[in-house]
Amino acid sequence: MYSIRTIVSVAAVLLASVVVNAAPLPMPAVSAHHVKPGGVFMAKPVNFDPPLPGHSTTTGARNHPVIALDHPSHDGWVPVAVVSHNHPEHMQGAIHEAHHYDHNTHAAGVGSFSAGSQIAVGHPTHVHIDDMHHVSPDSNLPHQLHPTDTGNLHHAVNHETGFVPSNEKHRTPSPHTPPWRKQ
Repeated sequence: MYSIRTIVSVAAVLLASVVVNAAPLPMPAVSAHHVKPGGVFMAKPVNFDPPLPGHSTTTGARNHPVIALDHPSHDGWVPVAVVSHNHPEHMQGAIHEAHHYDHNTHAAGVGSFSAGSQIAVGHPTHVHIDDMHHVSPDSNLPHQLHPTDTGNLHHAVNHETGFVPSNEKHRTPSPHTPPWRKQ
């Protein structure tokens, strides 16, 4: 048979491989070319600039879904609409049910917001791309809203705040891009 030392060694190796394989893989970093209007990301409220009314800059360490309203600025700031189940009471007039903005996205089978989710259409804020994270693949959240849903969200935010997207799209040159076209 096998010695106790051999059995313990094999058991330790197997246990170590289970622990390593069970650890979640980190999501890749968000870069400027990943962000486009209608993209859904995760961000912490402490990183909102300006903070939403009723939030302090010392709390809010839990990630919330945010929807990019535009491409990032050249400094990396992305205007976003925040999705939450628990917006402050005084924001009630400036939030809409999230299901108004994921109908076509849900119909396309690429995820949706959970029941009770609301979007702060009257209080867009900014998040730096360094503080944004990709949506987890097992979250059932969409990664990108359908263009019609994105248009509806833009219309609602514009109606409430006058916001108009104005940042240029960031391009990532491919290895085959001629040097005179690289920015």
